[in-house]
Amino acid sequence: MENQNQKSTPTQPNQRLGSPSQELHSTSSNEQSQKWNSPESPQHESHVSTQSPKRSRNGSFPPPLFPQEIIFEILSNLPVKSLLRFRCVSKSWKSLMADNFFIKKHLKRTQNDPEFSKKRVLINIADIAPGTQPGSTIKSCSLTLKSIFEDPNVNTTEIEYPSKNGSHSDWIVGSCNGLVCITIRENTVLLLNPTLRVSKRLPNIGFKKRRGYTGYGFGFDASVDDYKVVGVGVFPYPSIVKVYSLRTNCWRRIQDFPFEVFSNAAGKHVDGTLNWAISSGQDGDFSIVSLDLAQETYKEVTQPCYGDVVNERTLGVVDGYLCVLCSYRKLYAE
Repeated sequence: MENQNQKSTPTQPNQRLGSPSQELHSTSSNEQSQKWNSPESPQHESHVSTQSPKRSRNGSFPPPLFPQEIIFEILSNLPVKSLLRFRCVSKSWKSLMADNFFIKKHLKRTQNDPEFSKKRVLINIADIAPGTQPGSTIKSCSLTLKSIFEDPNVNTTEIEYPSKNGSHSDWIVGSCNGLVCITIRENTVLLLNPTLRVSKRLPNIGFKKRRGYTGYGFGFDASVDDYKVVGVGVFPYPSIVKVYSLRTNCWRRIQDFPFEVFSNAAGKHVDGTLNWAISSGQDGDFSIVSLDLAQETYKEVTQPCYGDVVNERTLGVVDGYLCVLCSYRKLYAE
């Protein structure tokens, strides 16, 4: 579903969020703290104290000292909410949780956890009631395959974020590794972390106001460990394309989009690519164009035969694969 993704409740609109690998994932602030080498670092040496523990004044023994790799393994298997509580235990724990290696390890384990099968879904709800100013809200809910069929009633939570206003048309661009990208009135873009409740407002894309609209896409470039937002200015042909890099915190123009985009529907992120449904040629045939975020090159995606009675086709993503949702016209026979 096009408007379903994942979302956040940030309370610090423009907080500096660290390096690209940590930007919106780090559970630590930017204050200086002791560097904790990860277990796979060549500088790391594990040790266990061989000295007899000394009693404190009240007669109790201090807590035992564990090797760093044991602490690393324990913390990396905990849910994020627990990590948020434990970061105040010590500076070394807080530093560990902000380490890039730890963040990647924890993210990988979370994604492989069976409990992760509970998909977090974000839904855009348009407010078009008569007599009210058009706007939209964004809500989140947890779904499992079982709940879809057995429990039609799902509890939702309205998402709070900076610049939220019920009269705005705010839309979900996409989600990746727990981060969410949304647009506010088309020209304001926010990156959100639902769990840490932090956000980052992107610089203005710099498109001059003219007839047309701007479509966006959000994804991750693993080759440089960088999150990227792509903006497609759909004006009188050609369509201008700019890429925002979280690493450099700026927009950069790349090769123009080779076709006309169907609408302002967000690009679908799959394995380091962003994909759009487009109309090619005067006959308006349905095609899919893929943008490689690493190479910044375009290619057309080969498609299967959908049949002769397709009324509408929409791009989606299922279990990491690009898919096409087809709506077929009803057939009548006399």
